[in-house]
Amino acid sequence: MPPQRVFSHHISSRTLILVLADFAILAGSVLAGNWIGVIQEASSWVGTVAAMPRVVGFLLLGMLTFHVAGLYDYSPQLGRKEVAVRGMSASAVWGVLYAAVAFSVPGLRLNRFAVLFGLLIGTVGTMSVRWLLSLRPALTKFRERLLFLGATPLAEQLTAELGATNTGYEVLGYVDDDPANAACLNNGFRILGTSRQLQEIVAATKAGMIVVALAERRGVFPMQEILECKLRGVRIEDWPTFYEKLTGKIIVQNLRPSWLVFSEGFNRTRVTRLVKRVVDLALSTLFLALGWPILLLAAIAIKLDSPGSVFVRQERVGERGRIFRLLKFRTMVDDAEAQTGPVWTSEKDPRITRVGRLLRKTRLDEFPQILNVIKGEMSFIGPRPERPHFVAQLQEKIPYYTQRHVIKPGITGWAQVRYSYGATIEDAEQKLQYDLYYVKNMSIFLDMLILLSSIQVVLFGKGAR
Repeated sequence: MPPQRVFSHHISSRTLILVLADFAILAGSVLAGNWIGVIQEASSWVGTVAAMPRVVGFLLLGMLTFHVAGLYDYSPQLGRKEVAVRGMSASAVWGVLYAAVAFSVPGLRLNRFAVLFGLLIGTVGTMSVRWLLSLRPALTKFRERLLFLGATPLAEQLTAELGATNTGYEVLGYVDDDPANAACLNNGFRILGTSRQLQEIVAATKAGMIVVALAERRGVFPMQEILECKLRGVRIEDWPTFYEKLTGKIIVQNLRPSWLVFSEGFNRTRVTRLVKRVVDLALSTLFLALGWPILLLAAIAIKLDSPGSVFVRQERVGERGRIFRLLKFRTMVDDAEAQTGPVWTSEKDPRITRVGRLLRKTRLDEFPQILNVIKGEMSFIGPRPERPHFVAQLQEKIPYYTQRHVIKPGITGWAQVRYSYGATIEDAEQKLQYDLYYVKNMSIFLDMLILLSSIQVVLFGKGAR
């Protein structure tokens, strides 16, 4: 099944199935256990209804630990043993967290049968769902049958993306008017015919979707054939839209400005900005209240590890190109760029201190930027702000690079949770594609997903350098 759109953000059908199935299985297990616990009471159904707020809180805590353990990330390479290990580990953490919450807030306690059924039976059930979804041949009949109009490098790139990360589509082949393009295909698929034969090909292959992947359309676009297929119920999608839905990013090479102008998204009303600002201030207050001991310990460790200041301030490019001074913990030797000027950090960079490497791995070096959020220079979620020196280089070499500056930069962002650390122009281009996706589809729902995924980065050090 193709990805589904939820609050302007595309989520893979597999992830959506996992979330809904987990909620149903865990809810059923916890409610069954809770009912057993109150069955001796005269009004057991009343007892079950009264426990619903506590049940929901227990479930959300469990699903949060599952998310942090990576059990909702789509990965065809994730083996059953690893899924089982992650599931049992998440369940153990879930139990510990719930015990801490229940001890602190007695009003949230469930009876022991509800907790036991949720942790044991519920976890086994959720792992069974993942085992069933790993049986790919059984899922083939649910895939959408897809044709590419145009045997172009764009179509071949999309085919490679489908083969690497997605099971929701079955690629049937290509339709192209130039037989010579068949020699350029290296993925095992072939050209099934010309655009004049499009209706016959759709009928013969039972295709349910056509992705238009023509790099050049003037004089070659088969409008009548496409329209006939559309009227017969076949879904038609432009390649940039399909790529966005498939990968969670917007490709910038060969992208027509008109697609950005007429596509859905890029909606930022005053209400949206106000809500985002309120959330930023609330999160900043919460993180400072809970995280000040970490700030103190990090500052002491930096001072003991190497001479120099605890904090560094760097000029960064913010919203609408305005320059501001970003605050972060010092992770390099003092005056690290005195001889070289601004340079990207390399892998195993000798300028990084021992404490600095740990802070970078956990992303705790970014913690002081909460003060930039409070001042209104940054948001919690948004594209990472870059230094003016690098922005001047990148906007000359990467199309649409300046568009990432239409919103406030963030402490973390869609690119940070989806792409590993990079220090090249190619890496900057990849991250821009994720940043543009965020700018286009910005919402509180997407911000929540990024915030939860950032917890994984902090705990497991994914993508840090």
